[in-house]
Amino acid sequence: MTKALRALLAGALASGLAGAALGSVPNAQAVQDAYDAARADNAERHAYDLVIQGAKCSEIKGGGYACQIDFVRRAEPDKRLYFDVVTIDERQGRWTLLSGLCVKTPR
Repeated sequence: MTKALRALLAGALASGLAGAALGSVPNAQAVQDAYDAARADNAERHAYDLVIQGAKCSEIKGGGYACQIDFVRRAEPDKRLYFDVVTIDERQGRWTLLSGLCVKTPR
């Protein structure tokens, strides 16, 4: 991904989140936005086709949130539902994925 495309994606992401209440508990869209930003920064580590369907987040003592999420993959025709636990926190005015949803080995 080129620097210009990354900057454009980051700007679109920031403007899309400008109206969001980051001080509240993150929801599925917040996790999706954090995942998309993480994927834009490191496409080799994150699969391109995950769509977050739901998120149940709880505050972690010391900061951030742990979220139990369910998601589907666009590339799978049967839309199998997957589950994961991610951690997310507010950093520089946007939600940032701290852990989870990583592809550990190449396919």
